[in-house]
Order: sequence, then C-alpha cells, then structure tokens
Amino acid sequence: MVFIRTGETGKVAQQREINRTIILNGFLRYKNISRTDLAKRFNLSKSTVTRLVSNLISEKMIKEVGSISKGLGRKPITLSLNPDYKKAVAIKIGVTISTIARINFAMKIEDYLNFSTPEDPQEFINNVVEGIEKLFPESKEKIHAIGIGVPGIVDNTFQNIVIAPNLRWKDIPLASLLGEKIKEHFNINVPVKMDNEANLAVVAEGMLGKKIGYNDLNIVYVFIGEGIGTGLIIDGKLHRGNKNTAGEFGHMVISKNGIPCKCGNEGCWERYASLSSPVSKNLGINLREEKIGTKDENLLKNLAYEISVGVINIVNGLNPDVIILGGPLITSKFISFWEEVKDEIVKNVKKYSITPAAGEVRIELTSFLDCPAELVGAGIWAFWDIFEGPVLSTI
Repeated sequence: MVFIRTGETGKVAQQREINRTIILNGFLRYKNISRTDLAKRFNLSKSTVTRLVSNLISEKMIKEVGSISKGLGRKPITLSLNPDYKKAVAIKIGVTISTIARINFAMKIEDYLNFSTPEDPQEFINNVVEGIEKLFPESKEKIHAIGIGVPGIVDNTFQNIVIAPNLRWKDIPLASLLGEKIKEHFNINVPVKMDNEANLAVVAEGMLGKKIGYNDLNIVYVFIGEGIGTGLIIDGKLHRGNKNTAGEFGHMVISKNGIPCKCGNEGCWERYASLSSPVSKNLGINLREEKIGTKDENLLKNLAYEISVGVINIVNGLNPDVIILGGPLITSKFISFWEEVKDEIVKNVKKYSITPAAGEVRIELTSFLDCPAELVGAGIWAFWDIFEGPVLSTI
C-alpha cells in the first residue's frame, strides 16, 4: 500500500483527521475489514478506531456488512465503504476512444460508455455532457466530482491541459470549460480535476492493485497505447516533478534522426514501442477494433525488444521495486500475448541492466485487466479530497 505512512505526530485535531484518512484508505485497500484488523494493520488504538468508525457510520461513509468467523467467542463485525454514499464521474481520454464511467464510493465502476475521441475539445465536452445524462438519469446531485485522465501534460492546478501531443491539444482550460458546460446544462456545480493518465494508473495500482506489496515504495507504471506514458511512485508518493512533467519517458529520444514524433522531436521511444509503432502495425494491432492480427513470434520479440529499450533505461535511471505494464490492449482478452511479451522483456532487462541486481526488478502486467487502471485512477482522483485528506501534506 502506498501513500499512507503511520506514526506521524502533530496537533491533536490534525492527527485526528490523519487517522480518519488512514482508516478510509484501509477500507479502500482491504474492502471488508473489522475494527480490530484496522487497529492492527495501521498501528492505531482500538478506542481511536472505534470512535472514528462510529463517526464514519453516522456520516453514511461506511456500513456494517457482516461478521467474520474466528473460532469461539464473539465474531468481529466487518465493515466496508458504502458504495451509495456518493458517486463520481471517471473519464479516460483516449487518443482513439474515450471512456466515461459512473464510479461509486467503493471505487467500483457501475456503468460506462465509450465514444470516439473528437479532434475538437468542445465536441469532446459535449460528448461528456451527453454521457453524464445517460449515466446519471436521476441522481446528478450525488456527483461528488469529475476526475479525468489525460494522455499528456496537465498543469499543477490540474485544470489545464498544457499539451497532449497525440491529440494535438495545447493550452486548453478543459476543466473550467467542462465545469461551465455542466453548470449551464444541469444547473449544478461539480468540481473537475485532471491529471496525466499514467499518474492516475499508478495511483490505482498502488492503492488497489494486487501486484503491489506493502514494501513496494518505488513503482513505475508504463502505459502502452498509441503513445507511451509512465506514472511514478517514488518513496511511496506520487511523483509529478516541479512542473508536472515527470514521467514523460515516452518522449525519451532513443534514436538520433529517428522516426518523427508528434511532440516535435525525432526518435522518441513511443514511436518504436507504442501500439502505433511500425512493429505494432506489422503485428496487426488495431486499437479501434481492439484486435491483434498476428502472433508471429519474431514480431512479438521485436515489440518486446522495443519496449525493453525504454524499460532498461528506467531501471538504470530509477532502480524501482516493480514495473507495471498496462494499456488499452493489455486486457484479459489478450493475456497470453502479453505474458509472452512480458517474458521477453524480463529476459532483456536481466541481460542489459547496469547490474545483475538491478535487472532483478519485478515486471508485472496490470491488475486491471477488465477495466483500465487509468479509469479507476480517475475515479480515485475525483474522491481524492476524501481518501487522501491531509495525509500527503504531513509526510
């Protein structure tokens, strides 16, 4: 589990809020859990947990769901997040296909719809409004916020797209434009916040993913789509960099005078290893139709090698605990294909990393094979003010 660090001290009022946030995150991570287990896992006193859980129940944030059988004696009562407490809108902007979803407070996607990503941002906003109308026919007042994953750079206010090269969008105040449109159409004020899609994906993996251990404090998520993006958790915290540009390894130049990239440079890693690269096209990879045409072994090894080039640079530069591979076609439908690709990447990383120890980095496929990690991350981002609260500001 990332982000949460126990044992911090401060003013009593602040510590109370921190403990509250820790408990909420405990429910998010462990789903059904008892008061006793919460106290043990997060080194909190039973009285603190009992008091805060009672408050959360009275606020309808959590609810009792049953009891755990543990031999003789009183059975502990299990609790969970109340999915109906509030809803949020999670949006993944794809270069080809975008997705809008209704997500509940327990971070479950309840319903979603896809639409072709238009070239015009205003048309995109209109599509989102239509999607909200369909996904929230009667309960728009329950929308807590809207979280959006962007295939590009967002400024540090999380309101403006600085640049999304593969969309050819630049300097767009998308959050305020969407918020105004929603106010005009539905007569409600809904906060809108954006972040890079790979950042949101690594948050989802870190908070909910099954491939992350408690001691995995340095995590890299590699998003392989029409471009390549990376989300970074360093020392247990999401790392965005000074100007929110950290993680743009897809635009790391790996070939002098190489293939032109939409960012304006030549020879960027994503031009060779993304799903729009020459080797991917030779494999018959089609994002719009969600298919892989051929599983030719040599082409598969070529794709794995091109991905490995960037992964090895990441390993040599950051020395992470684990690297997670994800993206629009890394799904349960194509799991055998990607397992083979991953195995080849593991071999290459072991062979070419700076030291044998560095080459032992764990490389995993995403835990979110049936629902994109970046979409779930957008939902977490919409609820971020509740689930992370004051914790990040204290560590």
